Amino acid sequence: MRLKIIKYIIGFSFPLLLISCSGTKSMVGMEKVKEDSLYTEIRQIALETTKNNNVPGVAIAVIKNGKIVWTQCIGFADKESQKPITTETVFNVGSISKMVSAWGFMQLTEKGLVKLDASVDQYLTRWKLPASQYDISKVTFRRILSHTAGLSVHGYGGSEQGTKLLSLEESLLGKTKRNGESVHLISEPGSKWEYSGGGYTLAQLILEERTKEKFTDYMKKNVFKPLGLDHTNYEWTEDIMKNSATAYDVSGKPIKNRIFTEQAAAGLQTTVLDLAHFAELSLSYEQKQLHNVLRLATVQLMEKPVVPFSNQGKSGLGYRFMNYEGFETLGHTGENEGWSAALFMHLPTKCSIVILCNGSNGDRVWFPIYKSWLKRLNSVRAQ
Repeated sequence: MRLKIIKYIIGFSFPLLLISCSGTKSMVGMEKVKEDSLYTEIRQIALETTKNNNVPGVAIAVIKNGKIVWTQCIGFADKESQKPITTETVFNVGSISKMVSAWGFMQLTEKGLVKLDASVDQYLTRWKLPASQYDISKVTFRRILSHTAGLSVHGYGGSEQGTKLLSLEESLLGKTKRNGESVHLISEPGSKWEYSGGGYTLAQLILEERTKEKFTDYMKKNVFKPLGLDHTNYEWTEDIMKNSATAYDVSGKPIKNRIFTEQAAAGLQTTVLDLAHFAELSLSYEQKQLHNVLRLATVQLMEKPVVPFSNQGKSGLGYRFMNYEGFETLGHTGENEGWSAALFMHLPTKCSIVILCNGSNGDRVWFPIYKSWLKRLNSVRAQ
């Protein structure tokens, strides 16, 4: 059962939220959050950095021992209407989409629809990787999900909401990229780590080929619904739009939401509570919470590094190993125009922080918050 949420206001005119583990309106629980120096420090950092960097709002969740302990929602989902950020506010999370979509892709391996180390060429009929000087048969699901398949296209910019999306095949041919860059081999598969959003677009096509379903429909039915991620979607549905924050550019001006053919790579919309619950599932290793979406051993496999890796990058299957401030965490960051997000996890302590912003300068908000969280994490580890 998901934890109940208690709303309260303290010291500032923005909504703050307390996660009560008991589900009661306990003043003792509230006082514990008020006395949490990390909570107070992060609140102050968030207030200053959002104001100084044209970022209207931020939603934050902190996880300790594998459970959400508190959230903060600061600023505005929409500046014009003064609509506040809440735990139900929807954000686009950019490349964090990859970490979530990997759960759907790995489910295909559990169902026997795809073999992790088999050539993906055998699964493709709608589109094929173009002939190359490199060995196409070495492009596997494991290598695609770990950015070691040698594929091109680092990332995608999307299109303004309201425009017609091109097909996956057109995207793979480069028609959604301004520079016309198609998905093709640029190095020998398995020889190096090289980030490729294009690989995830290819994986999206493979899922559709093998299941005969639209990617977004498959993910909603087979991943989001059983995991209780009720406010998460790869499409801008009516319900998602109703709760969405407004996106703001680097100067703080509102812009239209971005939509993506390449949903698996960059198109996920979610809330801070849904994404924090996803982090809980990645940390808890409790099979019953996975609701038959994935086996425990599969999640653990996804969180292990895949060779080769280097100082250029290191990945599991969907999950990235990140090294900020000289400290390695697991998770992902995400940047799209008008949005910025980060999810950091430390597996040994089962601690995590999730930070979602509705502004292009959001990295200037989440990075100082991350440093504050890391400082606390290191002090706990030293005890």
